[in-house]
Amino acid sequence: MGIFNRPPVEIVVHEFAEEDDGYGGKVPGRGRAHTLRVFAQPIDADDNSSQGWSEPGRYKLIAREFPTYRWAEVEFEGRSWTVSEYPRKHRGSKRTEFSSAVIERRGGHGMGRSED
Repeated sequence: MGIFNRPPVEIVVHEFAEEDDGYGGKVPGRGRAHTLRVFAQPIDADDNSSQGWSEPGRYKLIAREFPTYRWAEVEFEGRSWTVSEYPRKHRGSKRTEFSSAVIERRGGHGMGRSED
């Protein structure tokens, strides 16, 4: 589809990987990095963000392909984000299929690295 020839936003997606925690268990980590061009659509939260009180904490990313799955890390707008829902493949024809994923800004707690 012609719209996917020039997506305006560049992101880096890290595949989800498990790393050794040093105690015999596993912790979430960063896998291989992929640089993608996507469309980024802000998603209103249930708080006051729709009234302009805060910046969006969630985005829907739309791209031809999205090579990762839930809990992976995304670098977007100079911050670290998490893929919060399993990416979806939207199929129509070979020319019109695309993928979408919802990301949430990482806070001061949780898995992986934090930028906030």
